[in-house]
Amino acid sequence: MDFEDIVIGSGLAALGAAIGLEGSRSVLVLGGPAQGQFSHYDGRATVPSSYLGDGGLGNDWHGVIPTGWCNAYDPRDDEAYAALFRRFYPRTDPRPRLGQPWLFVPWRPIRPRLEFARLQQERAGKLTLAPELVLSFRASRAGVAVTTAMTTHRARRLWIAAGALHTPGLLERSLGQGIARGLVSDHVGCYVGQADGLQAPAIHRNRDGAFFQAWQGACADALYTLRPARFAYRTLDHGIEQRAVFGLPTGSAIAKISKRMSPGLLAEAFYNRFGLFPAAPRHSVYAQVLVRDAYAVGAAETALIAKDGAIRAATDAARAHAPFAGVRVSQRPELTIPGIHLHHSVDLQSLARAGVGDADFPVQVVDASVLSEIGPEHHSFKMMLGAVARAQRAVRLA
Repeated sequence: MDFEDIVIGSGLAALGAAIGLEGSRSVLVLGGPAQGQFSHYDGRATVPSSYLGDGGLGNDWHGVIPTGWCNAYDPRDDEAYAALFRRFYPRTDPRPRLGQPWLFVPWRPIRPRLEFARLQQERAGKLTLAPELVLSFRASRAGVAVTTAMTTHRARRLWIAAGALHTPGLLERSLGQGIARGLVSDHVGCYVGQADGLQAPAIHRNRDGAFFQAWQGACADALYTLRPARFAYRTLDHGIEQRAVFGLPTGSAIAKISKRMSPGLLAEAFYNRFGLFPAAPRHSVYAQVLVRDAYAVGAAETALIAKDGAIRAATDAARAHAPFAGVRVSQRPELTIPGIHLHHSVDLQSLARAGVGDADFPVQVVDASVLSEIGPEHHSFKMMLGAVARAQRAVRLA
Protein backbone atom coordinates (compact mmCIF):
# COMPACT_ATOMS: atom_id res chain seq x y z
CA MET A 1 0.00 0.00 0.00
CA ASP A 2 1.12 3.56 -0.71
CA PHE A 3 -0.61 4.89 2.41
CA GLU A 4 -2.49 3.68 5.43
CA ASP A 5 -5.32 6.21 4.88
CA ILE A 6 -6.50 8.50 2.09
CA VAL A 7 -8.79 11.46 2.75
CA ILE A 8 -10.72 12.94 -0.18
CA GLY A 9 -11.46 16.60 0.40
CA SER A 10 -9.82 19.41 2.34
CA GLY A 11 -12.68 21.20 4.07
CA LEU A 12 -13.83 20.97 7.66
CA ALA A 13 -15.02 17.34 7.53
CA ALA A 14 -11.77 16.25 5.88
CA LEU A 15 -9.85 18.17 8.53
CA GLY A 16 -11.77 16.29 11.22
CA ALA A 17 -10.93 12.93 9.67
CA ALA A 18 -7.26 13.86 9.40
CA ILE A 19 -7.15 14.98 13.05
CA GLY A 20 -8.75 11.70 14.11
CA LEU A 21 -6.17 9.68 12.16
CA GLU A 22 -3.37 10.71 14.49
CA GLY A 23 -2.40 7.07 15.06
CA SER A 24 -2.21 6.21 11.36
CA ARG A 25 1.18 5.35 9.94
CA SER A 26 0.67 7.52 6.83
CA VAL A 27 -2.16 9.72 5.55
CA LEU A 28 -2.64 11.24 2.10
CA VAL A 29 -5.08 14.15 1.76
CA LEU A 30 -6.32 14.70 -1.79
CA GLY A 31 -7.61 18.22 -1.44
CA GLY A 32 -8.68 19.14 -4.94
CA PRO A 33 -7.09 21.74 -7.22
CA ALA A 34 -5.18 24.61 -5.62
CA GLN A 35 -7.25 27.03 -7.70
CA GLY A 36 -10.76 25.75 -7.27
CA GLN A 37 -14.21 26.67 -8.54
CA PHE A 38 -17.29 27.94 -6.71
CA SER A 39 -20.83 26.84 -7.41
CA HIS A 40 -23.79 28.93 -6.27
CA TYR A 41 -27.37 28.40 -5.19
CA ASP A 42 -28.77 30.25 -8.18
CA GLY A 43 -27.83 32.32 -11.18
CA ARG A 44 -27.36 35.49 -9.17
CA ALA A 45 -24.17 33.93 -7.74
CA THR A 46 -24.56 35.77 -4.43
CA VAL A 47 -24.41 32.73 -2.14
CA PRO A 48 -21.90 29.88 -2.67
CA SER A 49 -23.19 26.31 -2.42
CA SER A 50 -19.90 24.44 -2.90
CA TYR A 51 -16.23 24.94 -3.65
CA LEU A 52 -14.34 22.32 -5.61
CA GLY A 53 -10.80 22.96 -4.50
CA ASP A 54 -8.33 23.38 -1.67
CA GLY A 55 -10.01 24.16 1.63
CA GLY A 56 -13.60 23.70 0.50
CA LEU A 57 -16.27 26.10 1.71
CA GLY A 58 -14.41 26.20 5.01
CA ASN A 59 -12.22 28.89 3.46
CA ASP A 60 -15.15 31.31 3.85
CA TRP A 61 -16.93 29.72 6.80
CA HIS A 62 -18.27 32.30 9.27
CA GLY A 63 -17.01 30.09 12.10
CA VAL A 64 -20.12 29.92 14.30
CA ILE A 65 -19.98 26.99 16.74
CA PRO A 66 -23.15 25.97 18.65
CA THR A 67 -23.04 24.69 22.20
CA GLY A 68 -26.45 22.99 22.11
CA TRP A 69 -26.62 19.27 21.47
CA CYS A 70 -29.55 19.15 19.06
CA ASN A 71 -28.93 16.19 16.76
CA ALA A 72 -25.38 15.38 17.75
CA TYR A 73 -24.00 13.05 15.09
CA ASP A 74 -22.33 10.72 17.54
CA PRO A 75 -23.35 9.99 21.14
CA ARG A 76 -23.00 13.12 23.20
CA ASP A 77 -19.47 13.42 24.53
CA ASP A 78 -18.77 16.70 26.29
CA GLU A 79 -15.08 15.93 26.78
CA ALA A 80 -14.52 15.13 23.10
CA TYR A 81 -16.36 18.31 22.13
CA ALA A 82 -14.25 20.37 24.52
CA ALA A 83 -10.99 18.76 23.36
CA LEU A 84 -11.64 19.59 19.70
CA PHE A 85 -12.91 23.08 20.57
CA ARG A 86 -9.82 23.86 22.63
CA ARG A 87 -7.51 22.69 19.88
CA PHE A 88 -8.53 25.86 18.04
CA TYR A 89 -9.55 28.08 20.97
CA PRO A 90 -7.33 27.04 23.89
CA ARG A 91 -8.34 29.91 26.20
CA THR A 92 -12.05 29.03 26.18
CA ASP A 93 -13.86 26.17 27.92
CA PRO A 94 -17.22 25.48 26.23
CA ARG A 95 -18.36 22.85 28.72
CA PRO A 96 -20.38 25.14 31.04
CA ARG A 97 -22.67 25.99 28.08
CA LEU A 98 -22.97 22.59 26.44
CA GLY A 99 -26.60 21.59 26.10
CA GLN A 100 -27.72 25.23 26.02
CA PRO A 101 -28.55 27.27 22.91
CA TRP A 102 -25.52 29.57 22.77
CA LEU A 103 -23.52 30.41 19.65
CA PHE A 104 -19.77 30.93 19.86
CA VAL A 105 -18.50 33.41 17.28
CA PRO A 106 -14.68 33.25 17.16
CA TRP A 107 -12.54 36.21 16.29
CA ARG A 108 -10.64 33.93 13.92
CA PRO A 109 -12.66 31.12 12.30
CA ILE A 110 -11.15 27.69 11.73
CA ARG A 111 -9.58 27.81 8.26
CA PRO A 112 -8.83 24.37 6.77
CA ARG A 113 -5.85 25.49 4.68
CA LEU A 114 -4.02 26.86 7.70
CA GLU A 115 -5.02 23.96 9.92
CA PHE A 116 -3.87 21.34 7.44
CA ALA A 117 -0.49 23.07 7.23
CA ARG A 118 -0.31 23.06 11.04
CA LEU A 119 -1.30 19.39 11.16
CA GLN A 120 1.34 18.50 8.59
CA GLN A 121 4.00 20.08 10.79
CA GLU A 122 2.73 18.19 13.84
CA ARG A 123 2.74 14.82 12.07
CA ALA A 124 6.41 15.02 11.04
CA GLY A 125 6.22 13.37 7.62
CA LYS A 126 3.19 11.14 8.26
CA LEU A 127 0.73 13.49 6.52
CA THR A 128 0.97 14.28 2.81
CA LEU A 129 -1.12 16.99 1.11
CA ALA A 130 -1.70 16.73 -2.64
CA PRO A 131 -3.71 19.23 -4.75
CA GLU A 132 -5.30 16.53 -6.89
CA LEU A 133 -8.88 16.09 -8.10
CA VAL A 134 -10.30 12.62 -7.49
CA LEU A 135 -12.16 11.02 -10.39
CA SER A 136 -13.18 7.68 -8.87
CA PHE A 137 -12.10 4.90 -6.55
CA ARG A 138 -12.19 1.09 -6.37
CA ALA A 139 -12.72 -0.68 -3.08
CA SER A 140 -12.50 -4.22 -1.77
CA ARG A 141 -12.02 -5.75 1.65
CA ALA A 142 -8.29 -5.60 1.01
CA GLY A 143 -8.12 -1.84 0.47
CA VAL A 144 -8.79 0.98 -1.97
CA ALA A 145 -7.34 2.44 -5.16
CA VAL A 146 -8.09 6.11 -5.78
CA THR A 147 -7.74 7.51 -9.28
CA THR A 148 -7.07 11.21 -9.71
CA ALA A 149 -6.52 13.30 -12.81
CA MET A 150 -2.80 12.60 -12.36
CA THR A 151 -2.28 9.07 -10.99
CA THR A 152 -3.64 6.25 -8.82
CA HIS A 153 -3.02 6.00 -5.06
CA ARG A 154 -3.56 2.91 -2.90
CA ALA A 155 -4.36 2.66 0.77
CA ARG A 156 -5.96 0.45 3.43
CA ARG A 157 -8.78 2.90 4.19
CA LEU A 158 -10.57 5.75 2.44
CA TRP A 159 -12.34 8.72 4.02
CA ILE A 160 -14.66 10.69 1.73
CA ALA A 161 -15.35 14.34 2.53
CA ALA A 162 -15.86 15.90 -0.88
CA GLY A 163 -18.95 17.84 0.20
CA ALA A 164 -22.72 17.47 0.00
CA LEU A 165 -22.86 18.25 -3.72
CA HIS A 166 -19.72 16.48 -4.94
CA THR A 167 -19.71 13.30 -2.85
CA PRO A 168 -22.86 11.74 -4.43
CA GLY A 169 -21.36 11.89 -7.93
CA LEU A 170 -18.06 10.44 -6.75
CA LEU A 171 -19.89 7.58 -5.05
CA GLU A 172 -21.98 6.80 -8.13
CA ARG A 173 -18.96 6.88 -10.44
CA SER A 174 -17.23 4.44 -8.12
CA LEU A 175 -19.95 2.21 -6.65
CA GLY A 176 -22.85 2.40 -9.09
CA GLN A 177 -26.04 4.34 -9.69
CA GLY A 178 -28.79 4.99 -7.17
CA ILE A 179 -26.69 6.44 -4.37
CA ALA A 180 -27.41 10.09 -5.10
CA ARG A 181 -30.84 11.08 -3.75
CA GLY A 182 -31.42 13.88 -6.24
CA LEU A 183 -32.57 15.95 -3.25
CA VAL A 184 -30.64 17.86 -0.62
CA SER A 185 -31.64 19.43 2.68
CA ASP A 186 -30.45 22.75 4.08
CA HIS A 187 -30.86 25.43 6.67
CA VAL A 188 -32.41 28.69 5.53
CA GLY A 189 -32.27 32.01 7.27
CA CYS A 190 -35.60 33.75 7.64
CA TYR A 191 -36.86 36.99 9.11
CA VAL A 192 -39.50 36.24 11.71
CA GLY A 193 -40.43 39.86 12.40
CA GLN A 194 -39.99 42.58 15.01
CA ALA A 195 -40.78 43.02 18.67
CA ASP A 196 -40.52 45.95 21.07
CA GLY A 197 -39.45 45.90 24.69
CA LEU A 198 -37.42 42.69 24.59
CA GLN A 199 -34.41 42.27 26.82
CA ALA A 200 -31.18 42.50 24.88
CA PRO A 201 -29.45 39.15 24.23
CA ALA A 202 -26.67 38.21 26.62
CA ILE A 203 -23.16 38.33 25.17
CA HIS A 204 -20.03 36.95 26.84
CA ARG A 205 -16.69 37.85 25.25
CA ASN A 206 -13.17 36.59 25.80
CA ARG A 207 -9.88 36.61 23.93
CA ASP A 208 -10.97 33.83 21.55
CA GLY A 209 -14.42 35.11 20.62
CA ALA A 210 -17.89 35.77 21.99
CA PHE A 211 -20.82 33.63 23.13
CA PHE A 212 -24.16 34.96 21.86
CA GLN A 213 -27.46 33.96 23.38
CA ALA A 214 -29.88 32.07 21.14
CA TRP A 215 -33.31 30.56 21.71
CA GLN A 216 -35.24 27.44 20.92
CA GLY A 217 -39.01 27.29 20.96
CA ALA A 218 -41.90 25.00 20.23
CA CYS A 219 -40.67 24.62 16.63
CA ALA A 220 -37.92 22.03 17.00
CA ASP A 221 -36.51 22.87 13.56
CA ALA A 222 -35.77 26.54 14.31
CA LEU A 223 -33.02 28.35 16.21
CA TYR A 224 -33.85 31.99 17.00
CA THR A 225 -31.62 35.02 17.45
CA LEU A 226 -32.27 38.70 18.16
CA ARG A 227 -30.57 41.69 16.59
CA PRO A 228 -31.02 45.35 17.52
CA ALA A 229 -33.14 47.11 14.86
CA ARG A 230 -31.41 50.37 14.00
CA PHE A 231 -31.72 52.96 11.25
CA ALA A 232 -33.95 51.77 8.40
CA TYR A 233 -34.00 48.30 9.98
CA ARG A 234 -36.57 49.67 12.42
CA THR A 235 -39.03 49.30 9.54
CA LEU A 236 -40.57 45.84 9.24
CA ASP A 237 -39.02 43.73 6.45
CA HIS A 238 -36.43 46.30 5.39
CA GLY A 239 -33.56 44.08 6.51
CA ILE A 240 -34.68 40.87 4.80
CA GLU A 241 -35.39 42.82 1.61
CA GLN A 242 -31.79 44.04 1.59
CA ARG A 243 -30.44 40.58 2.33
CA ALA A 244 -32.48 39.08 -0.51
CA VAL A 245 -30.68 41.46 -2.86
CA PHE A 246 -27.20 41.24 -1.34
CA GLY A 247 -27.10 37.58 -0.42
CA LEU A 248 -25.12 36.28 2.53
CA PRO A 249 -21.68 37.90 2.80
CA THR A 250 -18.81 35.67 3.84
CA GLY A 251 -15.18 36.36 4.66
CA SER A 252 -14.63 40.07 5.40
CA ALA A 253 -18.34 40.72 5.87
CA ILE A 254 -18.03 44.18 7.44
CA ALA A 255 -15.85 45.48 4.62
CA LYS A 256 -18.30 44.17 2.04
CA ILE A 257 -21.35 45.53 3.82
CA SER A 258 -19.81 48.96 4.34
CA LYS A 259 -19.44 49.34 0.58
CA ARG A 260 -23.18 48.90 0.22
CA MET A 261 -23.92 51.98 2.32
CA SER A 262 -26.47 50.20 4.50
CA PRO A 263 -26.29 51.63 8.04
CA GLY A 264 -28.80 49.12 9.39
CA LEU A 265 -26.96 46.12 7.97
CA LEU A 266 -23.63 47.59 9.09
CA ALA A 267 -24.98 48.04 12.63
CA GLU A 268 -26.02 44.37 12.67
CA ALA A 269 -22.60 43.34 11.35
CA PHE A 270 -20.83 45.28 14.12
CA TYR A 271 -23.17 43.67 16.64
CA ASN A 272 -22.44 40.20 15.22
CA ARG A 273 -18.71 40.77 15.12
CA PHE A 274 -18.06 42.85 18.21
CA GLY A 275 -21.30 42.83 20.20
CA LEU A 276 -21.58 46.59 19.83
CA PHE A 277 -24.82 48.51 20.42
CA PRO A 278 -26.84 45.61 21.87
CA ALA A 279 -29.46 47.73 23.65
CA ALA A 280 -32.34 48.90 21.47
CA PRO A 281 -36.06 49.55 22.00
CA ARG A 282 -36.84 47.36 19.00
CA HIS A 283 -35.33 44.04 17.96
CA SER A 284 -35.42 42.03 14.78
CA VAL A 285 -36.16 38.35 15.26
CA TYR A 286 -34.38 35.93 12.93
CA ALA A 287 -34.49 32.16 12.69
CA GLN A 288 -32.25 29.52 11.22
CA VAL A 289 -34.63 26.83 10.03
CA LEU A 290 -34.02 23.24 9.00
CA VAL A 291 -35.72 22.47 5.67
CA ARG A 292 -35.75 18.82 4.68
CA ASP A 293 -35.35 18.30 0.92
CA ALA A 294 -35.13 22.04 0.35
CA TYR A 295 -33.60 21.60 -3.11
CA ALA A 296 -33.72 19.23 -6.02
CA VAL A 297 -30.42 18.58 -7.78
CA GLY A 298 -30.45 19.40 -11.49
CA ALA A 299 -28.69 17.76 -14.42
CA ALA A 300 -25.31 19.00 -13.17
CA GLU A 301 -24.35 17.73 -9.71
CA THR A 302 -24.10 21.27 -8.31
CA ALA A 303 -27.24 22.70 -9.94
CA LEU A 304 -29.91 23.38 -7.31
CA ILE A 305 -33.63 23.93 -7.85
CA ALA A 306 -35.39 25.41 -4.82
CA LYS A 307 -38.49 23.60 -3.57
CA ASP A 308 -40.39 26.71 -2.58
CA GLY A 309 -43.27 24.85 -0.92
CA ALA A 310 -41.00 22.99 1.49
CA ILE A 311 -39.06 26.14 2.35
CA ARG A 312 -42.22 28.18 2.92
CA ALA A 313 -43.82 25.49 5.13
CA ALA A 314 -40.73 25.31 7.35
CA THR A 315 -40.34 29.08 7.73
CA ASP A 316 -44.06 29.59 8.36
CA ALA A 317 -43.83 27.07 11.21
CA ALA A 318 -40.86 28.95 12.67
CA ARG A 319 -42.76 32.26 12.60
CA ALA A 320 -45.84 30.71 14.15
CA HIS A 321 -43.88 29.41 17.15
CA ALA A 322 -41.42 32.23 17.89
CA PRO A 323 -40.53 32.19 21.62
CA PHE A 324 -41.11 35.94 22.06
CA ALA A 325 -44.23 37.91 22.90
CA GLY A 326 -45.64 40.63 20.66
CA VAL A 327 -43.82 39.77 17.44
CA ARG A 328 -45.07 41.62 14.37
CA VAL A 329 -44.45 38.98 11.73
CA SER A 330 -42.88 39.59 8.36
CA GLN A 331 -45.09 40.56 5.45
CA ARG A 332 -42.50 39.12 3.04
CA PRO A 333 -42.49 35.45 4.09
CA GLU A 334 -41.24 34.35 0.67
CA LEU A 335 -37.83 35.95 1.28
CA THR A 336 -35.17 33.65 2.72
CA ILE A 337 -31.40 33.29 2.59
CA PRO A 338 -29.73 29.92 1.95
CA GLY A 339 -27.87 28.70 5.00
CA ILE A 340 -24.86 27.09 3.25
CA HIS A 341 -25.56 23.98 5.34
CA LEU A 342 -26.41 21.50 2.60
CA HIS A 343 -26.71 17.89 3.76
CA HIS A 344 -28.46 14.54 3.18
CA SER A 345 -27.72 14.22 -0.53
CA VAL A 346 -26.85 10.50 -0.37
CA ASP A 347 -29.34 7.62 -0.11
CA LEU A 348 -28.17 5.86 3.02
CA GLN A 349 -29.83 2.53 2.24
CA SER A 350 -28.22 2.38 -1.21
CA LEU A 351 -24.88 3.29 0.33
CA ALA A 352 -25.25 0.49 2.86
CA ARG A 353 -26.11 -2.00 0.11
CA ALA A 354 -22.85 -1.01 -1.59
CA GLY A 355 -21.03 -2.08 1.58
CA VAL A 356 -20.11 1.36 2.91
CA GLY A 357 -20.63 1.38 6.64
CA ASP A 358 -19.75 -2.28 7.22
CA ALA A 359 -17.15 -2.63 9.95
CA ASP A 360 -14.64 -4.33 7.63
CA PHE A 361 -15.32 -2.21 4.52
CA PRO A 362 -12.48 0.28 3.99
CA VAL A 363 -14.59 3.26 2.82
CA GLN A 364 -16.27 5.78 5.11
CA VAL A 365 -18.19 8.95 4.19
CA VAL A 366 -17.78 11.64 6.85
CA ASP A 367 -19.19 14.80 5.29
CA ALA A 368 -22.68 16.30 5.36
CA SER A 369 -23.91 14.23 2.42
CA VAL A 370 -24.73 11.36 4.82
CA LEU A 371 -26.24 13.47 7.62
CA SER A 372 -29.99 12.97 7.41
CA GLU A 373 -30.87 15.15 10.42
CA ILE A 374 -28.78 18.09 11.57
CA GLY A 375 -31.32 19.92 13.73
CA PRO A 376 -31.61 23.71 13.67
CA GLU A 377 -28.05 24.46 14.81
CA HIS A 378 -24.99 25.26 12.73
CA HIS A 379 -23.66 21.85 11.81
CA SER A 380 -20.06 22.38 10.65
CA PHE A 381 -18.21 21.96 13.95
CA LYS A 382 -20.33 18.99 15.03
CA MET A 383 -19.79 17.38 11.62
CA MET A 384 -16.05 17.80 12.09
CA LEU A 385 -16.34 16.33 15.58
CA GLY A 386 -18.16 13.30 14.18
CA ALA A 387 -15.41 12.79 11.58
CA VAL A 388 -12.76 12.92 14.31
CA ALA A 389 -14.59 10.28 16.36
CA ARG A 390 -15.07 7.88 13.44
CA ALA A 391 -11.44 8.13 12.38
CA GLN A 392 -10.24 7.58 15.95
CA ARG A 393 -12.37 4.44 16.26
CA ALA A 394 -10.96 3.06 13.01
CA VAL A 395 -7.41 3.60 14.20
CA ARG A 396 -8.12 1.93 17.54
CA LEU A 397 -9.70 -1.11 15.84
CA ALA A 398 -6.94 -1.53 13.25
